[in-house]
Amino acid sequence: FSATSPYQRVVVTKSREDIRMFINGSIQFNTRDEYRYHESLVHPAMSLARHRENILVIGGGDGMAIREIFKYSDVKAVTLVDIDKTITDLFKENELFKKLNGHAFDDQRVKVVNQDAWKFLESTQDLYDVVIIDLPDPDDFNLSKLYSHSFYRLLSKHLSAFGILVTQASSPLYSREAFWCINETLSSVESPVELKEKLYTQPYHVYIPSFGEWGFVMASPAALDWSRIKLHVPARFISEDILKSMIQFPND
Repeated sequence: FSATSPYQRVVVTKSREDIRMFINGSIQFNTRDEYRYHESLVHPAMSLARHRENILVIGGGDGMAIREIFKYSDVKAVTLVDIDKTITDLFKENELFKKLNGHAFDDQRVKVVNQDAWKFLESTQDLYDVVIIDLPDPDDFNLSKLYSHSFYRLLSKHLSAFGILVTQASSPLYSREAFWCINETLSSVESPVELKEKLYTQPYHVYIPSFGEWGFVMASPAALDWSRIKLHVPARFISEDILKSMIQFPND
């Protein structure tokens, strides 16, 4: 499959059972190991969250993050905001791709909004228990603004009192400066709950063969205690030992 939308060039390739999606030439997932990425993105925040009723996904138009979110039975609503209708339609309608996300878009709890995330947040009054940010790397202006202090400040106002957000944050090995910049930017955002306080952050990383060493940053108005994470849902990759290693950063 290939298409040029008003926003980006989307290409999907298939070789035997190996399916890959590229946006503007950069790989977004490989079915051989995408579960490692999506489990690492979703489960630490979802497991640590005090409440999981109302979830926001920014990006993630392939629906695979939603697949992982629905492993939690107390989820009542998921809003997915992805600007590109080309991608969300592909993964909502094509049977091959619907299998990849476990038919996530068929669930009545899902609401898809094809809109710029910044404009969406400016127009909604909703609060979210968990926010999953699954955007491509910030390699152009339109994407970079969604990794900025201004965007994170706007987003923090839509977190519930104990809400948690998590974003993919590029590679702490190959894009070290970008990774730690995202962490520092989030940790500079004023808490929407406590006056003169900032968001608490927790950077972490994992090895994904298609991407290499890959990083994520979690943030919340409430203190984050990684040791409280207890995984009570099925996972192909994440385990207690993997969770412990995620927050350990080697010298390089």
